[in-house]
Amino acid sequence: MKKLLFGLLVLGSSYVNAQSANTTRFDSLTNAYQANGYHGVVLVAKGDQVLYEKAYGLANFEKKIPHRLTTEFKTESTGKMFTATAIFQLVEKGKLTLSQTLQELLPEMGIAKADKITVEQLLNHTSGLQSPWDHPQFSFKKDYTKEELVQIIKEVPRAYEEPGGPMFYSNSGYKILGWIIEKISGQPFDEYFRKNIFDVAGMKTIRHLGDTVMPVATGAQPYRVIHSGKFIRMDETLGRKAGAAGGWIAQTKDHYRFMLSLLENKLVSAATLQTMISGNGKAPKNPSYRYYAFGLETYFNTGVPGTLLVGHNGGGAGFSVDAYMDTASKIIVISFTNMYQDSRRIMANYFKMAKGLPVDPVEQLMWVRVYDKVRATGMEYFSAHADSLLKEVNVQPHPGMFGMVGDAMGAGGDEALKLQWLKLGAKYYPEEPMLQLFIGDTYHGMKDKPGAKAAYESMLALAQKRKDARLEKMAMEKLKQDL
Repeated sequence: MKKLLFGLLVLGSSYVNAQSANTTRFDSLTNAYQANGYHGVVLVAKGDQVLYEKAYGLANFEKKIPHRLTTEFKTESTGKMFTATAIFQLVEKGKLTLSQTLQELLPEMGIAKADKITVEQLLNHTSGLQSPWDHPQFSFKKDYTKEELVQIIKEVPRAYEEPGGPMFYSNSGYKILGWIIEKISGQPFDEYFRKNIFDVAGMKTIRHLGDTVMPVATGAQPYRVIHSGKFIRMDETLGRKAGAAGGWIAQTKDHYRFMLSLLENKLVSAATLQTMISGNGKAPKNPSYRYYAFGLETYFNTGVPGTLLVGHNGGGAGFSVDAYMDTASKIIVISFTNMYQDSRRIMANYFKMAKGLPVDPVEQLMWVRVYDKVRATGMEYFSAHADSLLKEVNVQPHPGMFGMVGDAMGAGGDEALKLQWLKLGAKYYPEEPMLQLFIGDTYHGMKDKPGAKAAYESMLALAQKRKDARLEKMAMEKLKQDL
């Protein structure tokens, strides 16, 4: 009996020591993020065992309110996983097929090409539909009726005419999937989700916002960090109700419980989950890719070597949230931040640490590093020494980098600096039509019509040279403005 008790004590001590070592390792990564200006809540689990859970930084910058494990975030497009899961629940019950068309299911909508748009295309973003917020009159602050949203969706130009084209991210497609769920199930959207997904998964705190600002006492406030000395609030896309395209208010535990329920086949079968991951067998076969399957993003060898990550990111004004899992190891990482950014690298770093792999160095946001350097040197000096100065802040030049930094400058209210910066980008990449678009939009915002017209004309010529029909169409639309 004494030997058994001693053995149990040794085992217990080993487990505690292992957990303590894990916590120390994870804390070192979290501390690095906080030291570099990040704010959020992270959860790491292996199956039903939570390995690490930590809140860091501020939920409210102005009031200096720290994050807690129970802080609520706007979870944006992660809700597409819920919608896809609901669709496949109906498929499993024999009430729906992926090949059914929008014309069969919702003929009253009157959507163009409805006889060719399938449920599968709505799921994997190949319908050609764009997003309601691409409509110039759309407002996140308004509660639209279904009829109003349908009209908005119909008025937004298609990304391409024939359904079944290349992947083009479509929030409209997921809005429509929500209406299909209501039609086929015979239940209101909220009732179906509550009974068949949230309650089953044990998602106890997920809810609608119910307002157009985040709650101060329990919620994270949304921010964009412009440079080391400036941040702005980003409330403009906060709406009252979530929907089939996303927008729920949740804690990290809610998304962990959802991912765990997928892993444990409580929401759909193992075979169905594999279909959702593979996109019905259409996921790329190359060894390194990112692919939007059926309501799930899949990453193989991207972010975490040798690992297939499955889940979804939610990015909106002031929030970036990630919920991903590795079905082989059963590792789940949930990372919520109240910052405008692409936070997938944060999620990937915690995955690497959980798998015992080297983590990437933690740095300030890319545009913060560049903007800080521009402010320190002045734009004229920076332009003359751009290669060496970008190397100093560990940034590789590319068209997207110039776009992101310019966008931060504009968001910070410095349109003149933004224009100088984008022109520097155009010198680096004279064949890039998107940089001419950004330059044209900046001139247009500054009410310089000749400058805007010249940039849009350059964009059109470059799009035609590249044979990019979508950008060519966009340039022609820009030239129809009052220039």
